[in-house]
Amino acid sequence: MLLITALTIQTNTLVLRNGDRIAVEGVVRVDGPQVLFRASGALYTIPTQDVDLDASRSDQLPAPIQAEIRGRLRVTPEERDRLLRDLEQNHSGSAPPPAPLTVVAATPPYERQVNEDEWSWRHRVREYEEGIRRAQEDVDLLENKAEALKAHITGLLSLGYKPSQFTYDTTLLAYTVDQIPRAQLEVIRAQRLYEQFRDDARRQGVAPGWLR
Repeated sequence: MLLITALTIQTNTLVLRNGDRIAVEGVVRVDGPQVLFRASGALYTIPTQDVDLDASRSDQLPAPIQAEIRGRLRVTPEERDRLLRDLEQNHSGSAPPPAPLTVVAATPPYERQVNEDEWSWRHRVREYEEGIRRAQEDVDLLENKAEALKAHITGLLSLGYKPSQFTYDTTLLAYTVDQIPRAQLEVIRAQRLYEQFRDDARRQGVAPGWLR
């Protein structure tokens, strides 16, 4: 069975490899190919390969305050340097009119809420699907172990060994075979919970695309 090592990162800012930064709440959890984190009260997941883990660990500065505004004023470094030079050269103390500022429209709150809800539902779907996969992996592990023990015992018999000489192997085989039905029942239970979750989501009017 495949084992996945999970770890957590104490940071206020998640640094992406493309240079973007995301203000996060609480700890960031790295679970194999996915990174799980909370932002603005919602739970998100992104591919681990897109995250700069070393930069995220070293970034312990307080998370920036995100204001709910429709526009954000932004001055480029070139415009800032030009204004400073004009102030130094102006002995009268009056500065020339500043250059027009660039206004960048922010994402409307409603659209942000829709995106957060969609990611929350998609993450819950992945959790149920992962539960089914793990339960099936347990069944496969037991079945493979039983088959390997059967082949081993058959080989001992063909070599002329008596059953009393490998009682441990036969006992282990019987114990493994007894575990298989319960493991198969766990798969059925995980699938039943998943189907119930999807049915409840449809009753709540969740978009079908969010459940994939």
